[in-house]
Amino acid sequence: MRRASLKTKTALFVLFVFFTTTPAAIYLTLEFFGKSLRDVVNTHQATLLSRVGAEIDEKLQGSHDALISIARLATADDVTSPGNARRFLQRYPLLAAFFDNGAFVFTPDGILLAETNQGLQRTGLDSSAREYIRQTRVSERPYISRPFVSSQPHHHPTVMFTAPVFTPNGTLVAILGGSMDLLKGNFIGSLASTRIGKEGIFYLFADDGALIMHPQRESILQQSVKPEILHLASSLPKGDVISVETVASDTAMLSTLKKLRQTTWTLAADLPEDEAYAPLRMAERSAWMAVIPWGLLSAAAIWLLMRRLTLPILALERQIRGAEDSGAHRNVLIRSGDEIERVAEAFNGLVNRLIEKEDRLVHLSNHDSLTGLYNRLFFEAEMQRIDRGRHFPVSMVMVDVDNLKAANDTFGHTAGDTLIVKAAQALRAAFRSEDVVARVGGDEFAVIMEGSDHETALEALERVRETVALLNSDGDSPELSLSLGTATATAPLTLDQTWRLADQRMYADKARRKASKVIGSSSASRDAAPPAF
Repeated sequence: MRRASLKTKTALFVLFVFFTTTPAAIYLTLEFFGKSLRDVVNTHQATLLSRVGAEIDEKLQGSHDALISIARLATADDVTSPGNARRFLQRYPLLAAFFDNGAFVFTPDGILLAETNQGLQRTGLDSSAREYIRQTRVSERPYISRPFVSSQPHHHPTVMFTAPVFTPNGTLVAILGGSMDLLKGNFIGSLASTRIGKEGIFYLFADDGALIMHPQRESILQQSVKPEILHLASSLPKGDVISVETVASDTAMLSTLKKLRQTTWTLAADLPEDEAYAPLRMAERSAWMAVIPWGLLSAAAIWLLMRRLTLPILALERQIRGAEDSGAHRNVLIRSGDEIERVAEAFNGLVNRLIEKEDRLVHLSNHDSLTGLYNRLFFEAEMQRIDRGRHFPVSMVMVDVDNLKAANDTFGHTAGDTLIVKAAQALRAAFRSEDVVARVGGDEFAVIMEGSDHETALEALERVRETVALLNSDGDSPELSLSLGTATATAPLTLDQTWRLADQRMYADKARRKASKVIGSSSASRDAAPPAF
């Protein structure tokens, strides 16, 4: 009997080693691959949900802050009658940009005084039974309501933002409200059309299980959240994220929850496990089917192949974890040329879009929409920051557009807006790029000149007057006229007094200018009259 050749023995040995070690190697490799993939998917979904949740929190806060800021501008006279309340709402068209279902003024007892919705005659409507009225009246604090069915003709599910209106002595005189329609394309309603992968969805629910937003619009306001999800959400601290595996309609799901910071709402994402772990399932089938056809491959080739397959996923995981740990955004770089690279590109695109939206929101929250200058909120925050710093002296300038009401009454509000824009151009041209130039009221502007003494501020005022004269040289009517006042702080924690002093000097300048016009007119009249003997 012929002995087997070395080639045969080698072949048999390779087959023996292959069939004794490959199944175990495949099993261990797939376990490692599965764990890595689960970690990546969980991390990806948690990161995505955190980003979306942070965006919703920021938009909720931005909308509520806008409402609260406007409520602080209301006086008792603004809410004494439906007519006054209606005119108050008309002064702030910005409310419509935040609240697509209307803005409202209620009495403390919940009686509707005025609303921005055209064509509705609902003054006097009793809303005292609404939960948002009760909560705001009892707590005297801003509140975001649970979802409810609107009393407007469309009867859509809505949420209400409220802000109390106080007199200077702290008496509650009205409640300002802003409503969002959950069936419109606002930042809440857009969740319904947002997908994770092909079948993954986002949904939003209240702490009692009522759905606030869901791709199945008919289920909104229904308490259809699974008990285990509701139980997890009830124990989840605000801002935290948790991922669990659940079953919905006989489909295994990877569910991730995030408790929003601004409300008691919970943002959730469901992704079918078949889709989430599809690469793992495919790898398992391919590996076991390839055992026999690839029986002659050596262990080294198998190891290199598996290493090649897993390296991009591990790199993706490391980069995502690194970005999460550092808290700084950077694009993940995967050059695998396959689905993993496309997942990385999709992840980068999504994160970049979220960051762009965040940047736009920050710009909108800090700038005045008409002039492009900083708004009052940003100005006051900067004043507090500079007031605690060391870069003194600091000069403040107050500017008021003269005769704006007369221009509005005579030439129309477009002319008034033109005057405000011209004033902004004059200030932007007269002051340094590092100075904080802001529109702090309808016709009022303020400037912080950090590190500038009083002489420097006076020189800036002269530049403003020169620029105004240049702008008026075009002969357009009405002409731009500005009242100016400045004061200088030389020590920290004095900017409030400096602001008031600059404001007083601005009004003194306005009075002097008016007096000089009256004196000039009187002198002209005396010169024209016959002398008296």
